[in-house]
Amino acid sequence: MAKEDPITLVIGAGIVGLACAYYLHVQGRSVCVIHDAPLDETASCGNAGAIAMAEIIPLAGPGTLLKAPKWLLDPTGPLSIRAGYTLKLWPWFWRFVKAGTPANRRALTQAMATLLKTAFEDHQTVLDASKLNHLLNKQGSLFVYRNERGRRADRASWDLRRDCGLEFKALDRAGVLAYEPALGPLAHCGYRVEDWAHYRDPGELVLGLAAYLKSQGVMFEVGQVKQILVENNKPTGVQLVGGKINPCAHVVVAAGAWSAELSNPLGDYVPLETERGYNTTLENPGVEVKSFVTYAQDQFVMTAMQMGLRIGGAVELAGLDAPPNYNRSKELLRLAKKYVPDLNTDGGTVWMGHRPSTPDSVPVISPSQNVKNVYYAFGHGHLGLTGSMTTGRLIADLMAGKTPGIDLSPFYVGRFAHPYHIGRF
Repeated sequence: MAKEDPITLVIGAGIVGLACAYYLHVQGRSVCVIHDAPLDETASCGNAGAIAMAEIIPLAGPGTLLKAPKWLLDPTGPLSIRAGYTLKLWPWFWRFVKAGTPANRRALTQAMATLLKTAFEDHQTVLDASKLNHLLNKQGSLFVYRNERGRRADRASWDLRRDCGLEFKALDRAGVLAYEPALGPLAHCGYRVEDWAHYRDPGELVLGLAAYLKSQGVMFEVGQVKQILVENNKPTGVQLVGGKINPCAHVVVAAGAWSAELSNPLGDYVPLETERGYNTTLENPGVEVKSFVTYAQDQFVMTAMQMGLRIGGAVELAGLDAPPNYNRSKELLRLAKKYVPDLNTDGGTVWMGHRPSTPDSVPVISPSQNVKNVYYAFGHGHLGLTGSMTTGRLIADLMAGKTPGIDLSPFYVGRFAHPYHIGRF
């Protein structure tokens, strides 16, 4: 398109922002991506790499309030709250608890299942265009349990997945070993999910897709966005820290865990938190793991990548500013060693990333309720990579005035009330 054509600004160069940029460019728009950190430092580069079709269950569940004291006392547990952060977290946490009621949980799970139904197809579209197919590993996934009691405790979640159309197969110990011989006796039973894939290097995906977009004429600019400028109920530009103003006709906010800092001043309140996720990538693990393995009772995952074996997971709620607690990474390695006795845990590269988390575990994929031509694409939690390409396609459809192929009301930004009024969530 000509340079004088109206610019669409995408704020954020994580995988969701890049997906939005891709589909908007295909639609014929002149697109500029603004990002405030190097592309290889986005949260998307350090994640577990999964297209996780089975992970449609909200983080909250029955008994959340009963478990909260244990979380507070265990700084390396599967879900922990940093000391001193509890009061600030309360508006989010209250909605989190409400999302975990049986009725809400079922509705939210169905919404996520509907959203992710075309995830593979949408990823494939982008991979075909950008020639990045070599990064995708379609080896399926294992969900592993230490005992039958643990698997029975998760039965309601698996029944809910089945009700939403997910197919899976129950495995005994021999069945687990048939897929992953390196797993020790603690991997007693589990489930096999074929409708799953993972990227051999999510960082290479981000850099490769950005390079492809640049080759197609999509512009990139480094800068921290201070605010979205609005006149006559439409955006006229975004102001960067330092004062520079980038004119635009449309804005997509895909800034991950920082997105609410841009949506809230426009009157689109989102109680956004960060799921601080930790992992360690072992360059010489000493074992072969082919599938994406989820250790369901201990809430961590293991991914075979081209740079080594990545072991990560868990959720820490501590905000955007607290320093990392890499003892969580060490705890995950300790757990991994229990399941894989021959695992070499020496060395390794630790990482912590911010995953944007709504209290109902459902992303915001929506136009602004107050300003025309502003759109939101954030809040995917640990499913940012999984839902990225579908989100990009839907944002492009919304901007073009097309009717999306799914009901987007569960993803509407207006579902959240004012922070001091307890609404739906």
